[in-house]
Amino acid sequence: MPTLLRCPFFLFAFFILSLRVLSLTQNGHNQDHAAVLTLDMIHRDSPGSPLYNASESHWQRLNNALRRSRHRYGSGEAQETPLILSGGEYLVNISIGTPPRPFIGIVDTGGDLIWTQCVPCKDCFKQKIPLFDSASSPTYKALSCASKQCHLLTEASCSSNKQLCHYNYTYGDGSYTTGNLSLDTITLNSVSVPDTIFGCGHQNGGIFSGVESGIVGLGSGAVSLVSQIGKSVGGKYFAHCLVPTMSTQMDPNISSKMYFSRRVSGPGVVSTPLLSNGSQTYYYLELQGISVGGNRFTANAKSSQQAFKGNVIIDSGTTVTFLPTDLYTSFEAEIRKKVHLKVVKDPTTYSLSLCYKTKYDITSVTVTVHFSGADVKLKPDNTFLRVSEDIVCLAFGPTSDVGIYGNVAVTNFLVGYDLENKILSFKPTDCASQ
Repeated sequence: MPTLLRCPFFLFAFFILSLRVLSLTQNGHNQDHAAVLTLDMIHRDSPGSPLYNASESHWQRLNNALRRSRHRYGSGEAQETPLILSGGEYLVNISIGTPPRPFIGIVDTGGDLIWTQCVPCKDCFKQKIPLFDSASSPTYKALSCASKQCHLLTEASCSSNKQLCHYNYTYGDGSYTTGNLSLDTITLNSVSVPDTIFGCGHQNGGIFSGVESGIVGLGSGAVSLVSQIGKSVGGKYFAHCLVPTMSTQMDPNISSKMYFSRRVSGPGVVSTPLLSNGSQTYYYLELQGISVGGNRFTANAKSSQQAFKGNVIIDSGTTVTFLPTDLYTSFEAEIRKKVHLKVVKDPTTYSLSLCYKTKYDITSVTVTVHFSGADVKLKPDNTFLRVSEDIVCLAFGPTSDVGIYGNVAVTNFLVGYDLENKILSFKPTDCASQ
């Protein structure tokens, strides 16, 4: 079986995603079409999160998020493996079975599989809510290895008795889940989706806090939550609007949002193709370059023999953005020329490459990220990350592997994933007001 990379912010790093259902709105505020299922996205370090540690300062919590982000990206296998939340930056609170039982899952925008711990659990991590007991749900069905659904997941195979559809994920950090691929009803607020494919995990372990009971895949493949609920909510597209973490610390009533069945349109929208590289799971983009003011730096083009142009994955589970090393080197050098402040060492354990000593936001530079067909102009909060009262750091880093467009870069943008037309859209938005 392939080794899967489990790190935070597939992201959409950025954070542990905790989603709480709010409403099914009809022609509501700022809606782009008739029916939109809206969910709260609770950052793991916000006061509304079940993982919130009141004894830690905001800067300690930020340091923890950066550490998780580094752990997430610590493997060199990013081009071939799904990126799954490490330590969990967001959680989703949904229900499974009949009658509905609570299921709290880490959101994974870089993978497809939905799975939860199930009875009997031979070797499992401790969780706070009861394990899912399939025997108590009359709508539960274990899939056979001959079923067509079993072939929708590449990590699935026949069990030892050649009857059940068995799956086995082993993640890069040692986390794992093993069990039977199954069907049951998934419920989000008032929307119930019968015969949803999910993994009933009987052997699971790794870096889990105990608040969660599994993972919810939001990738683009056939077994992801987005794909499976598409018919029930009006289409295979969703969007998220992420609030800067400092805002949620100051006002616990402010939260990020996720919208199912919402297309992003209107003034200010720019769009770029969503690309796939053999797999339908990951959200690849073609990054063409980056500008600082009027100076543009171009990403090295792949050889003409390489038809696939995707060189960056958008991941809400990763905090900072990772650029190809050559591009990052030119970008950082230009930032150093433009910003005339004292350079200091990153006080966090993450060791960001470029930090400045200042109590004020850095507004002297304008950064634009150039994707195929879309120029995304960043605000200061998208470019720099405050890591202490008097230090801000460039929220970018270098990588020799596939790049990652992290969650700091998309805060206060409504980001839409249109899986039907394979388009990703960005719209500048005050996410706190949504």
